[in-house]
Amino acid sequence: MARIYVSALVLYGFCLTPVMLFSPPLSVVVHPGDNVTLQCTDVLKGPGHVAWFKQVNVSEPLCIASMYSSQPYVKHHNGFQPSHMEMFISNRIIVLKITEVDVADSGLYCCGMYNEYFIFTNMTFLMVQGYKDSDKEPEQCPDGLDDDGTMYLLTLVVILGVVTAVLLIVILILVLKIRRDTNRHNTGPDSQRQPQNDQNQYPDSLIYAALNFTSKKRKMERRREKELDTHVVYAATR
Repeated sequence: MARIYVSALVLYGFCLTPVMLFSPPLSVVVHPGDNVTLQCTDVLKGPGHVAWFKQVNVSEPLCIASMYSSQPYVKHHNGFQPSHMEMFISNRIIVLKITEVDVADSGLYCCGMYNEYFIFTNMTFLMVQGYKDSDKEPEQCPDGLDDDGTMYLLTLVVILGVVTAVLLIVILILVLKIRRDTNRHNTGPDSQRQPQNDQNQYPDSLIYAALNFTSKKRKMERRREKELDTHVVYAATR
């Protein structure tokens, strides 16, 4: 019902009655937890309805609270709580006090008055951002650590450099050891024995060839002696 009442009131004000706007919107930047007080002057010549409105982006303006200027009774609308947004009039000053603002309180606020026509004044764009500086606790850096982490980065670089140097030294030692073992294997006793073994094998081959040749020679001589004996016997018989 409150939303319908506010919508009808705004539509009635814009379409059926003249509207007067005073002063362009102002911008106010606050932090969560701050207390904000918005106020405007009652310019009506007599008693009338006054209210505070809030608009977010281009959505429909919502009535926060309204009252009759000659009476102290305040009515809140659209879920706004009096403990968070308090409205009152003091010496013809219409006040809206917002306690401990948060990000959801950001928006365009304006004061509206109606008697014979609507008057919108004291338009204020409230922006709640960041954190309250007084609520921030100073961050303490650990010992040896700068605010920008330079000391930590320098220590990390030194450690990585030492590890890299150790790895390079180990790799170099392994390469030298492998090369030394390879050279020792190539110039060791086994490599010297091989030519000697080859030299020792050659006399055996020569001896075997000489013996083989001698045996063949003896066989041929025996054959010749037999043939001669046969011819001698044959000649004597004749």
